[in-house]
Amino acid sequence: MRKNALILFFLLLTYGITGYVYAAGNHKSAIKDNFKKNEVVFKADTTLPAEVMEVIKAAVYSLNNFDIDKVANLYTPNALVADDEPPYSWNGPTAGVQWVNAVEQVCKDNKLTKLKGSIEAISVYQQNADNVYVVVPVSYNGQLPDKQRFNSKGAFTFVLRLINGKWLIKSQVWMPKRGL
Repeated sequence: MRKNALILFFLLLTYGITGYVYAAGNHKSAIKDNFKKNEVVFKADTTLPAEVMEVIKAAVYSLNNFDIDKVANLYTPNALVADDEPPYSWNGPTAGVQWVNAVEQVCKDNKLTKLKGSIEAISVYQQNADNVYVVVPVSYNGQLPDKQRFNSKGAFTFVLRLINGKWLIKSQVWMPKRGL
């Protein structure tokens, strides 16, 4: 998996960045100027800005007490949330609220209590002027009937957009570890 990620990284680096710089014809200078104007900053595997991390924490930790108020204003108008809980995807500015409500219902149906998420070390992070891509390893624990422990590990991939000076979630996708 790591080898594939490195290959993808180098392909993106080669064709995504140098492809713009070495564009042919009269568009060459326009593309270079646009590239500079947008002040593209390629950050990989570094610490996230605090304002981005706060949005991610609010989403992940909203399941600790099913707090829909925490996620009510975190999503773009055309957001997408995907998870392994039915109906598996939610769209629009209320996608986060719908997702929290769906997970709460699954917990009630399965008598899962004391659900608590924890964010683990982040090692995949990329950002340009108004977009962020980040993979956030997360572990959820809880209590099932008959004193059984619930544990689910996986990762969220988030894409955030800077809209009117505020970072909002454009997409949020859960991938359980067992799915890798």
